[in-house]
Amino acid sequence: MTTPARTILFAASLPLGFLLGGAAAPDAPLRTGPAAASEAAEHSGLQRMLDTALDDERHAIAFYRAVMDKFGERRPFSNIINAERRHEAALLAQYDRLGLLPPSDRWAEHAFALPDSFADACDASVVAEVRNGALYDEMIGAIEDETVKGVFERNRWASVERHLRAFRRHGNGWAPIDAEEPSEKQDEQRRKATGARDALFASLFAELSAAMREGGPVNAIGVCAERAPAIAETVSAERGVKIGRTAHRTRNPDNTPPIWAELILDDLPTQPVYLADRSGRLGAILPIMTASACTQCHGEADALAPGVAGALAERYPHDRATGFAEGDLRGWFWVEVPAEPE
Repeated sequence: MTTPARTILFAASLPLGFLLGGAAAPDAPLRTGPAAASEAAEHSGLQRMLDTALDDERHAIAFYRAVMDKFGERRPFSNIINAERRHEAALLAQYDRLGLLPPSDRWAEHAFALPDSFADACDASVVAEVRNGALYDEMIGAIEDETVKGVFERNRWASVERHLRAFRRHGNGWAPIDAEEPSEKQDEQRRKATGARDALFASLFAELSAAMREGGPVNAIGVCAERAPAIAETVSAERGVKIGRTAHRTRNPDNTPPIWAELILDDLPTQPVYLADRSGRLGAILPIMTASACTQCHGEADALAPGVAGALAERYPHDRATGFAEGDLRGWFWVEVPAEPE
């Protein structure tokens, strides 16, 4: 499922400079003169930050409501959703105070892809609350209106100090393990994870190489799109694990990481990272570095092989996986290994 990242992704598409600048909001009163222009720009930036925060809180409300529709009215969702509604109300009060028009709620009827288990839903909510805190941190550091800043600080405190702790208590308990001193079982699981990674890489590389020989880089794009997921499924079944690929700049939007990997990947690790949960499962995050041959389809615009740009535009209109140079971090293999039997 896609982790409910609240609006951190929305905010990431709006650099802080954009949040603070730009033209006056469409519904702001029309004024003239330098002082009025300065005030309008100030309100425009403030509204963008309020809009970002409000969208975030509404996203959380809708997701937590959907979780309860699936799993029942259970804590911590049943009490945290009420806190999120109070956050929404506090933000709406600032719109009233400032004479600003709040945006409509785009999450009210959204159909979420929900996790399979209640613990996974709590893990997804941990990711959301951590990113929510980071979102508020970024905006608090730039805001000048003391009243709005106070609302942001209170909302952030509740998310980080209360909501996050509650969701962690009810989640799977994923946490990094000491890579230098794993237990005997964890060491065996690590070998199983790297073995699955090697098998997936070897099969995918063989098919990509054959495709390149037959039809060049454009032909290889089809292999990545059509064969890579099937190869991953085969390796998963043969090796008794779950395995896939993901990236910080994806080409295929379906290549999303599992919930347990989300926060680790936010830090863009360039070395292997291993995690374990309370049940004994092990998760492995194994970096993929850009090789020279990869730049034919993933390099700078002027380094792409002939025909690649057009093929990518047709198959992946929202492609974000170009601009890489040899040696750059391209993405990661992720592997989930089940708990070893006692």
